[in-house]
Amino acid sequence: MMRHWFGQLVSIAITLFLVLSLVFVGMRLLPGDAANMRAGIDASESQVDAIRDALGLADTWAAQFGKYWRDLAQGNLGTSLREQRPVVRIVLERLPVTAQLAAFALGLTLILGIGLGLISGLNPASILERIVLTITTIGLTLPGFWLGFLLLLAFAVQRDWFPLLGFDAGAGLGERLHALTLPALTLAVPNAAQLARLTRAELLDARAADFVRTARSKGLGRLAVVRHIAANALPNVLPLVALTLGGLLTGTIIVEQVFGLPGLGVAMLGAIAARDYPVVQGITVVTVIVYIAVNALADVLQVLTDPRLRYG
Repeated sequence: MMRHWFGQLVSIAITLFLVLSLVFVGMRLLPGDAANMRAGIDASESQVDAIRDALGLADTWAAQFGKYWRDLAQGNLGTSLREQRPVVRIVLERLPVTAQLAAFALGLTLILGIGLGLISGLNPASILERIVLTITTIGLTLPGFWLGFLLLLAFAVQRDWFPLLGFDAGAGLGERLHALTLPALTLAVPNAAQLARLTRAELLDARAADFVRTARSKGLGRLAVVRHIAANALPNVLPLVALTLGGLLTGTIIVEQVFGLPGLGVAMLGAIAARDYPVVQGITVVTVIVYIAVNALADVLQVLTDPRLRYG
């Protein structure tokens, strides 16, 4: 077991290094730079060079890369080239909106995905299973941005049941959840469809296992058998739940733009357009750390809930 956790830590360290290094290189491969955009179209070459020197962009890539990792090792995400303030402050301002949206969407994903998966997996070859398969097929094929516009048109424009755009971070919990309902549904529907399909598959596998036949031969009732099936099938869904949360964090980039939410996604798009390297790198650092932490937690929970993995 110790070897397993040591391997996990090594894998996390390698993943962090590779992903964050690729972000550094990828941003600098984009055409244009922050100095040109900050100077404006009428600036002379000498003015652009002066701004580039002031921003540290005139250094070699190797020097910038070394400074990048030194700052990260010290917990310093740098200073925004566009706003001239610490990236940490920008992240802390934007993170609550994205975190609330991702948490709400994850809750809807779990309720819809596991609920539909249980209905179809525990009722094979029934009309309920066919209905669930139809629903999940539609959910998997709908593009997220198109679904967002469709929900806005149906429930914000034509019905006026939900706000069209924006989010008031200082409002009460009920008002915030109300404003985040459509964006959360946009994120949750495709993820719930995927989770429902996996839950169904795991339940069908568990139904065919020997322990189910043994439980039934002992005369256990349907509810007791269902509990045995669920206890053995649902831990296998945890890795997908962790991946789903990571996907929700990155999926908010488009959804926040569609619904006008002031979260990390909108900040990321603006920073990419302005070639604001520190902001893009800082948001990516936070996203990757959360993603890896959630996956590690899911791994731990799967081991704790599945005795076969502990004994293995």
